[in-house]
Amino acid sequence: MAQPGPAPVNFMNAGHFYTNLVKPIDINLNFIVDSTNGNGLGIRSLKSNGYVNNVFMHTSATPGSNNGQLNPNPAVGYALIQLKGNFNRYIGGFSGVAAPVGSSGSAVTAGNPYVITSIGTSTAANFQAIGLPMGLTPSVGQSFIASSTGSLSGTGTIASPQAASTIQISVVGDPNQTLSNSNSAANGGGYLIVQFLSATSSSVTTPIATAPSNNSIIGLTIRLDGSSVNVDGL
Repeated sequence: MAQPGPAPVNFMNAGHFYTNLVKPIDINLNFIVDSTNGNGLGIRSLKSNGYVNNVFMHTSATPGSNNGQLNPNPAVGYALIQLKGNFNRYIGGFSGVAAPVGSSGSAVTAGNPYVITSIGTSTAANFQAIGLPMGLTPSVGQSFIASSTGSLSGTGTIASPQAASTIQISVVGDPNQTLSNSNSAANGGGYLIVQFLSATSSSVTTPIATAPSNNSIIGLTIRLDGSSVNVDGL
């Protein structure tokens, strides 16, 4: 018997995107914060949809170079996102943070979230016995809610997620003034600077620039206009 497909999307403009922007471009990227990495970039594992040249964050190592550009070693809590080309205008964007995990082990408590950190000799049935949903092949990075209190059988390990230190990511200054470089071939393209904001403590809740925890995964989508033609000011 065939399995049912996804529920239909009953929106009038399903499959279409209407905008007054002549050339809207979404830049998608993610990276892992790693201030101690010997590459001197403050991050590792940068991935994007082809528009990003570099992401530089604060490093405790000697600042390194990538794609012909040197990490300016931004202050703690800031990142410089350098693009491969020039753009006309900043429209907006959104972000997400995947927090790192704590120490690995095998014990679980019912109702708590866990992340698989190694498979070892543990089988799919072993992981399913503690809460991994049926139909999934266990893999490192998978999260699940423990269905019972006990321990994972085999040599696989799991860990509890840590609290994310970053509660907000915002752009610094007017990015429209830094999106175009007169010689992008030599200097790299336009850039944006973002800050990672967090409360100082539970009693001091005013957000300040704070370094995301190492091994946090930062995901960003930045919407830019790639055309100089303006419609209604954009």
